[in-house]
Amino acid sequence: MKKIFLIVLAVSLILCSCSTLAAWDAEGAVPQTDIEFSSLEVSKGGVRVRLTNKSDYNVKVSLRLAFTDSEGNGIGYSIFGLREIPAGSYVDISNNYLNGNWKKCRDAHRMIWQKMTYEPIYR
Repeated sequence: MKKIFLIVLAVSLILCSCSTLAAWDAEGAVPQTDIEFSSLEVSKGGVRVRLTNKSDYNVKVSLRLAFTDSEGNGIGYSIFGLREIPAGSYVDISNNYLNGNWKKCRDAHRMIWQKMTYEPIYR
């Protein structure tokens, strides 16, 4: 009986420690846009990401990436300045400035993409 209790306790501790890991994905879609992100990494040097324009037209876009803890409190953010991304193309961004503790942001419970500017460019 004591062995079963110790096994259950060990498994519970492992599951609790796993729940504090980052809950965000390194790839996905930016809400309310035709932009997809991939290869997202947070490091001491800043934020690295690839932004891909999946639409049939060029777009001007600026974005904010916010990181929150498990209680929803903001712990940091990174702003991706206005840039044009051609239709069906991508831009690689590296060492983008991160406002906040990079380790806390890297291990954040959640990250939220926020559209600041999104303008289709019709030619």
